[in-house]
Amino acid sequence: MTQRMIKKSLLLLSVALLGMFTSCSSDDDGPKDDRQSVQINKKNDTALLLCSFGSTYEQPQETYDKIIADYEKAFPNTDIYMSFTSRTIISRVYAQIGKAYAQPDLWFDAIADAKYDKVMVQSLHIIPGSEYVSLMDSYTYKGFMSKHPDLKVARGACLLKTDEDVEVVAKVLYNYYKPNLDKGEVVAFMGHGNPEDEYIHANGRYQQLQDALQKLSGKKNIFIGTVDWSELMFGNVRDGIIDYAKSKGLNESTYKDQVVNLAPLMSIAGDHAQNDMLGGLEDGQTADKVDPSEADFKVLPNGDIEFTSEYTWILKLEKLGFTINPIGSTIDPEKFSVIGLGDHPELRALWVKHLQEAKFQTWNEIFD
Repeated sequence: MTQRMIKKSLLLLSVALLGMFTSCSSDDDGPKDDRQSVQINKKNDTALLLCSFGSTYEQPQETYDKIIADYEKAFPNTDIYMSFTSRTIISRVYAQIGKAYAQPDLWFDAIADAKYDKVMVQSLHIIPGSEYVSLMDSYTYKGFMSKHPDLKVARGACLLKTDEDVEVVAKVLYNYYKPNLDKGEVVAFMGHGNPEDEYIHANGRYQQLQDALQKLSGKKNIFIGTVDWSELMFGNVRDGIIDYAKSKGLNESTYKDQVVNLAPLMSIAGDHAQNDMLGGLEDGQTADKVDPSEADFKVLPNGDIEFTSEYTWILKLEKLGFTINPIGSTIDPEKFSVIGLGDHPELRALWVKHLQEAKFQTWNEIFD
């Protein structure tokens, strides 16, 4: 098993345990472990907890800062905290870059002890999949609101919650990449996705978004693949790019004339963007072994799906001969140019709008 596959297995395990977003704690030396209680400095009567799966990389922390700043502007009389749902990420990020985060339940405990009048919870996920459901159901409904049935809580939806959200996001991304598309370039996004069939509606948002983007473009030159949804993975991206290049009269000897732009369809340009999409060769791997047609997954005898891809998107596309635009795909820390969805001001505004539209409810009102 390669290092990339091991990392992926760890991330999948942490998602299974519960997945979502990050929260910055106090300015001390950080927690002694990833389950140490957090301290709150209450200044207002309303608290807001921003939630995400998290990332161990330093660059995404700047994206989180932008997100926090937008919510500070939109909700000025509010104490804002940020939470990662992955215990694995929480431990690693403190060890690697010295930032202390905590899971939502620890923040909820501290928020309850501080006796806030109102609490807001904002998902920074993209689709209404397993991590989103875990946040809203396990953490918020069952773990927090049920214990404080009279406390008013507002819950902000993930980015692609509704059909209207899909149209808004499609327009923002299309307008951003329109100069590239007008030059005949291709754009390919990597989303996360859920492997479970029960989240088919959430996964379907990716196909819906790809359809909306291609409709805006008028061409099949924008594609979406995922890390964990077997119906829409790298093979979709690869085949789409090849078909588009051939429609322009290109062939294997001239694929170099087709420029491809790669970008994460995730809130941040974190682990998946820098490993699965744009990472290089790992220990034991050699360029001659890169297989652009390798299977994304295989179905086990018991019906389960095992993800088998060893090489990154960029390695496989370059092996096919395509030219990757370095603008937006450089992961060298000194020249880092990858952006996540949270780096687009218009998309951050959509997240903010979701919370502005959320209604305060108590547990008793919901289950009355």
